[in-house]
Amino acid sequence: MNEMHEANRAAWNASAQWWKEREDKRGLWMRCHRDPTLVLSPAEMPFLTDVQGKDVCVLGSGDNEVVFALAGMGGKVTSVDISERRLEIAEERARALGLEVTFLRADVTDLSSVGDSTFDLVYTGGHMSVWVSDVRKYYAEAVRVLRPGGILVVNDYHPIRRMWLDSDGPAPRHRYFNRGPYEYRSDEGQPQFEFHWTVADHIQAVLDAGCALVEVDEHGEHVEDEFWMKANLDKLPAYLLIVGRKADVQQQRPPDTDRPCR
Repeated sequence: MNEMHEANRAAWNASAQWWKEREDKRGLWMRCHRDPTLVLSPAEMPFLTDVQGKDVCVLGSGDNEVVFALAGMGGKVTSVDISERRLEIAEERARALGLEVTFLRADVTDLSSVGDSTFDLVYTGGHMSVWVSDVRKYYAEAVRVLRPGGILVVNDYHPIRRMWLDSDGPAPRHRYFNRGPYEYRSDEGQPQFEFHWTVADHIQAVLDAGCALVEVDEHGEHVEDEFWMKANLDKLPAYLLIVGRKADVQQQRPPDTDRPCR
């Protein structure tokens, strides 16, 4: 058991009702299964259009808006999150929308309850990697559960923006190469731990996991409702997109998960 991940799990459970009320006001979860462009960006959509009848996994599903969008597009979606309370809320919403989704509580660095080569597509991102203490294990597990030739889509909050977290002015507060952990307290008083992985960390972890790069892109300049930032970051990239294809069986090599993270 990863103690920092378990602390984050407790914090997410404690804040689940607050997030539920916030998401209900925004209302995207009610509509994104009919219009996936509400929650999926133009940069990532080309890699997600062919999900009809495919086995799809969303890691760190959180608000489950991407889950509902992909289910609405015809994917057979499994939603994975560390917070059982967030999954309970998502399951209630899926029933209300008439969507068939499989929900699984698991840590993304340990998907031992999922067999090898289970999915055609694995999606992860949003603000997921910041909660993960080992980005190589994270992507190694994501790729392990992919079928040979399957696609991994990572669309994460751009790492450079986290330099301005806690900053009161235009100057960044954190060094780009300080991966953490950073310890905070949630509004509910729960300890939380963050990890600020670099662009290179993300890309190298995908390569080490056994994927060939299909696309790397930095896109957008504005993050909707970026309420945790006081600085105006609209001139910086908003998201980092990495798309990888898992090697065929004859091309596969064991992922290098023993090399320590920096």
